[in-house]
Amino acid sequence: MPSRSDWVELPDSVPVDRALSADIRYVFFLPGKTGMAPDGTAAVAAAVVEDARRRAKGPAPRLIVTGHADAGSDPAAAQRLSLQRARLVAARLRAAGIAPARITVAGAGAADPLLPAPPGQAEPANDRVEIGFESPVASQLDATPQRPI
Repeated sequence: MPSRSDWVELPDSVPVDRALSADIRYVFFLPGKTGMAPDGTAAVAAAVVEDARRRAKGPAPRLIVTGHADAGSDPAAAQRLSLQRARLVAARLRAAGIAPARITVAGAGAADPLLPAPPGQAEPANDRVEIGFESPVASQLDATPQRPI
């Protein structure tokens, strides 16, 4: 049972533009820490299951692992923390058998909050890592042609 200091109050819902995306899994973190919230392991496991489901239907997708931090700390610290979180989740995905070449890791710092918060007020939902799935076909469609058509 997690201690009270490990408790994170998560939002009841996320903004509609993000909630509708079937391509994102959320892994929440303890505020200001690199430790995952109690449901973090289950969220990573759900992403692994989703990856297997997608591979069974077609080409293996790329996983875009983007760390985020709440705006409560200075921007440089938030950037470092977000990247540390993303690397932690990527390591868990690799440990579950996802090829490292299929995982892209990034840190967004506090630049892309999931939920807005008044200045100086922490919003735990912003302490997260997003695992996105990108199909190889979409990547090819977005690529710039090597030679004119």
